[in-house]
Amino acid sequence: MTRKAQSILVLLLGVSLCLPASFAQNHQHGNRERQQPQPQNNAPRAGRWLRQHMNLPPQEQQQELKNDPDFKRLNPQQQQHLVDRLNRFNSLPPQRREQMLNRLNAMEALPPEKQQMLKNSLQQLRQLPDDRQREVRRAYRSLRQMPPDQQQQVMNSDRFKSTFNDQERSTLKGLIDSGFNPRPNNQEPH
Repeated sequence: MTRKAQSILVLLLGVSLCLPASFAQNHQHGNRERQQPQPQNNAPRAGRWLRQHMNLPPQEQQQELKNDPDFKRLNPQQQQHLVDRLNRFNSLPPQRREQMLNRLNAMEALPPEKQQMLKNSLQQLRQLPDDRQREVRRAYRSLRQMPPDQQQQVMNSDRFKSTFNDQERSTLKGLIDSGFNPRPNNQEPH
C-alpha cells in the first residue's frame, strides 16, 4: 500500500477518533483501517488533507478523493467507508469540524511510537462494552486534568483498581502515556 493510501486510511482513523463518544459508538462498525500499517513520517497528514479540502463543496471533496489513484486501488468497501467518513465529517457543525481537525493535528504532533501507543489504546477501548467505554472515557478526561504524579497516585489506588479491570487500566495507562491531549490548555468539551 502506498504512503498516500496509508494516509487516507489514517484520515479515517483520525476522524473516527475525534468523533464524540456517542457518535463513534453508533458508527464504530466497519473500522477496517485498524489493521493498516502506520504511515511514514513524510506521508501527507490527515489533518492537512482535510484542511486543504475543507473549503471545497462536499461533492468536490468526494471527487478529489475518488480521483486519487491510491483511493482507486482500495477495495469498494474501503472506498465507501472513506466516502462515508468524509460525509459524516462534512455534516458536522463548523465548530465541531474545527475541533476534530485540532485533534488530528494533536495526534500527528505525537512521535510515531506515541501515535502507535494511542492507536493501540483506542483499539482496546473500542473492544469494551459501551457502558465500560463511557466509564474509561470519563476516567481518562479526569486523569488528563491531573499532573503526572497525581495520575499515578490515582491509578495505583485501591479504589481505582476495584473500579477498573486489568484491560481497562491498561487502556487508560496507554491513553495517558501516549501524551495525547485532544483539548490543549485543558479546555473542556462544549
